[in-house]
Amino acid sequence: MNKKYTAAVIGGGAAGMAAAIACSEKLGKGSTVIIEKQARIGRKLLATGNGRCNIGNNRLSEANYHGDKKIISSVLSYYTLNKEKRFLADLGLILRADNEGRLYPYSNRASTVLDCFRYRLSQNGVIELCDFNTVSIKKENDFFRISSGGDTVFAKYVIISTGSPSSPSLGSDESGYRLLESLGLKKNTLFPSLSPVICKEKTKSLKGVRAKGKASVVADEKIISSRIGEIQFTENGLSGICIFDLSRQVNEYLKKGVISGSIYSNVKISIDLMPEYNESDLIGYLRKCRSFFAQRDSVEFLSAIFDKKLSAYVCSYSGIDNKKCRSITENEIKIIAWLVKNLEFTPEKISGYNNSQVCAGGYDSGIVFPETLMCRKIRNLFICGELLDVDGDCGGYNLHFAIGSGLLAAKSVK
Repeated sequence: MNKKYTAAVIGGGAAGMAAAIACSEKLGKGSTVIIEKQARIGRKLLATGNGRCNIGNNRLSEANYHGDKKIISSVLSYYTLNKEKRFLADLGLILRADNEGRLYPYSNRASTVLDCFRYRLSQNGVIELCDFNTVSIKKENDFFRISSGGDTVFAKYVIISTGSPSSPSLGSDESGYRLLESLGLKKNTLFPSLSPVICKEKTKSLKGVRAKGKASVVADEKIISSRIGEIQFTENGLSGICIFDLSRQVNEYLKKGVISGSIYSNVKISIDLMPEYNESDLIGYLRKCRSFFAQRDSVEFLSAIFDKKLSAYVCSYSGIDNKKCRSITENEIKIIAWLVKNLEFTPEKISGYNNSQVCAGGYDSGIVFPETLMCRKIRNLFICGELLDVDGDCGGYNLHFAIGSGLLAAKSVK
């Protein structure tokens, strides 16, 4: 194989497919190739949103993203919420939103999204080159030589969208970073994000418990950020969507000792198990519980509010073991009320790439022009998707950015 194309997209995920669609619509049939190391493109897309493909969010905002602010602003300004809906509608997709603003295909199936992307790629005459594991890329005059070891492809423009090492079971790895590093491009430190948090406290007794509440990252006694939602307890820590959203800041601290550029010496995750109640009202309710459940064991004191495992954990943590509820003192009621509102956990590490949805870190605006995503040092080489130093919260934000960055990169191809 020794074929020349105008544009080559390396990586067949959401960003790569969007970039290939945009390139082919400008350049014509047969002009664009999408290169994928796996047997077919779009495999990771099928797993998003638990197979439902949470493709965007009606509450889109720059506040839902972390990393390089210049790149975030540029991509979101180009790929607005309205543009997303027009782009997807042009592929034949109808969207529906849930109560949290999360956007899904009307079919509620990720396979529908992939089918629409692949149909447009085929319709536009994009060449799909699968089972092609790119091992090197070199600039030769006006073309890039892209080699797999046995086969070679040439292209005038190259868009790299190979993704990150998150979810390796779906074929993800660091191959894209290795390619770019071979060209002399240094990335920012990588770390998993949107991932369960492993804590120092023993939580094995809470495994499987779910509770709605408010979780906060507290750094040096200051609340940095909070999320309300379902909190899941695991045998070694915390999980759930709101914990995933906080895991980025937690891991940034664990890896670098900073959160959003500020240095901190101590970080905790604080959980308010009853955010609708203030501490004073809660104390009043607990006094009634002492009367209602006078003959019950103290570890069951909160069992009318929480799962029995969670009730036992909080009560044991407060030190009221081995007594009857009627014997709980006023001071102990105040301690329990405080714990219900401020149950603290000490992050030890983040669950690794195997359990993370995305990766934080990567290439920033010192490496690419934010307006085009073209590499500053290598003309006509573009970087998009998760390779960039941008990661979003749960809720469709990462997929929105991936598609938008692919379209923005393709904008300069001509």
